[in-house]
Amino acid sequence: MALEPIGPTVVRGAESFLLKARQIDQTFQIDVYAPLAPKGPLPVVYVTDASFGFGLVTQMIALMQMTRELPQMVVVGIGYPASIDAKAIGGLRFRDFCAGGDAQYVQMLRAALPPEEQPPAMEPGGAAAFLRFIDEELKPLIEVRYSIDVGDQTHAGMSLGGLFALYGLFTSPKSFQRVVALSPSIWWSNRAILETEAAFAAANKDLPVNLFLSIGALEEIAFPIAKMVSNLYELDATLRGRKYPGLRLAMEVFPQETHNSVYAASLARGLRTVFGAAPGFEGWKKTSS
Repeated sequence: MALEPIGPTVVRGAESFLLKARQIDQTFQIDVYAPLAPKGPLPVVYVTDASFGFGLVTQMIALMQMTRELPQMVVVGIGYPASIDAKAIGGLRFRDFCAGGDAQYVQMLRAALPPEEQPPAMEPGGAAAFLRFIDEELKPLIEVRYSIDVGDQTHAGMSLGGLFALYGLFTSPKSFQRVVALSPSIWWSNRAILETEAAFAAANKDLPVNLFLSIGALEEIAFPIAKMVSNLYELDATLRGRKYPGLRLAMEVFPQETHNSVYAASLARGLRTVFGAAPGFEGWKKTSS
């Protein structure tokens, strides 16, 4: 008896594509998980950091769909080609997820990491271009190829990706009707995202979205200077104080979880919540765009 090689492991039911962005000098890998027999136009979930988490996300969703905890949906993972290693991806995440720079953090990271572990490039500030890429280039292609409900779109991101999810929420609120922002890096650039939120609030009387925020309880202990937990509590309180009539907001702190370990549990809870399937949130339906 012998093991018979059959090639690289793949996510069952998924397809992978390459897409060169016009907005950015970058080719992205786009992974898509879609039902073989869709029942009408489906919700779509766009997930960043797919280079690390696409398999986890799709398999969790498939398990929850087996018990009717989530509806049929199309999952679109946005990541980078396999030819780009994890260290380089670390640098690209700062470019694509951050709206501005943070020279103090970049200097601190350069000082803390040995040369062989440092990203080859860290040029933050491309969040606006990355969001335009998603809205203007990627979405139309997905909507042509798959059966998509264009009025039911979800954005899910973690860490810097969670920061980017908040950036999209406050600068282009009609892009997504559901937002799952996990362990968002609110600390980036002296908490500039809070200024972005305040500018949005000054110009708008409503924020019609199903929004889930989460954090691991141990995150602030591990990295006190970032104030991960405290910052999220502050954002949650601020948003509740706005009293937006269309905002459905949930925020959860996961006990005994770290920045990395919280991802699986909080993503599963977040999707169940914004789709109205988590206990206590059964009344959450799709908000009007």
